[in-house]
Amino acid sequence: MKKLTMALALALALTSCRYKDLCYDHHHDAKPNLKLELELKLDLDVDLDVSVEAHTKIEIPTYLKVCLYDPFSGTLDKTEFVGSYGGPLQVAPGKYNMVVYSFDTEWTQVRGENSVQTLEAFTSDITAAKMPLLNHFHRNAPAEAPGPIIYTPDHLLMTHKDIEVPPFSADTLVVTIEATAATIVETYGIEATNITGIEYIASAEAFVTNQSRSSFFGRGEKSTEPATIYFPVEVNKEEGKLETTFNTFGKLPGESHCYLYILMMDSEGTPYTITEDVTELFNDPGHMIEITDSIDIPEPAGGGGIEPTVDEWEEINQNVPIG
Repeated sequence: MKKLTMALALALALTSCRYKDLCYDHHHDAKPNLKLELELKLDLDVDLDVSVEAHTKIEIPTYLKVCLYDPFSGTLDKTEFVGSYGGPLQVAPGKYNMVVYSFDTEWTQVRGENSVQTLEAFTSDITAAKMPLLNHFHRNAPAEAPGPIIYTPDHLLMTHKDIEVPPFSADTLVVTIEATAATIVETYGIEATNITGIEYIASAEAFVTNQSRSSFFGRGEKSTEPATIYFPVEVNKEEGKLETTFNTFGKLPGESHCYLYILMMDSEGTPYTITEDVTELFNDPGHMIEITDSIDIPEPAGGGGIEPTVDEWEEINQNVPIG
């Protein structure tokens, strides 16, 4: 019985072991062999003299995503995450097409990550609740707004770099890669200053046609699909002007015209529309769209809406039983 037990143990030991080649290609303790150092370009190279800064400020991202693509097939090989200004990475030796981007934005979304050719930033269509605002816009537009109507995108920081990770060596334990991440969207400002009756404007919203629907930032190209961008406009009654900023993936490539429509409502709900061909203004180095044409908003028939009043307090004494 003792001999049988020993034979069985030996047989199990032999069958549970498999022959493996020794591997010297990489560290098996998965220690970082790369260090990514990022510089964030947070300033815009534009002169936007407007008080609305919602789209001019680029926030520092908490994390960034690192996508490593095969340089020949363009397929995704590996993803990693780093902090605001980079961090350590563990990557097998070889050549890669590296794309790093921020992903914690409110409106800008990313899809098509499995290939560098399909990696795409986009924003959603506006909600159905906003669609009634466009009835007047469609009836009076000189040219119908092409494509879907989308929200203005957030800034998405991105850098794109070809890298080569050397074989693991005791002499070079960590390789440092430096890169600069900048926004993929463009920011523009709008001002309309020659307005009579601005005190009667209750709200204003804007639409810009023939903008790129999205950005294929993995390959550095704008989408050729047209879209109309929607964004609110501030009614600055103290300074007597309409002003706003907006972001875009860029003017649609080609010869198409870009129209700006500002849809205003007075205090009684009467709509008024400003229509401007702003195609050439997208070439302005200051990224400022200034509307100087005279705009006249007449006084509403009801005299500018209802002004709420409050009667004087009437004192009432009331005994309240306790217990």
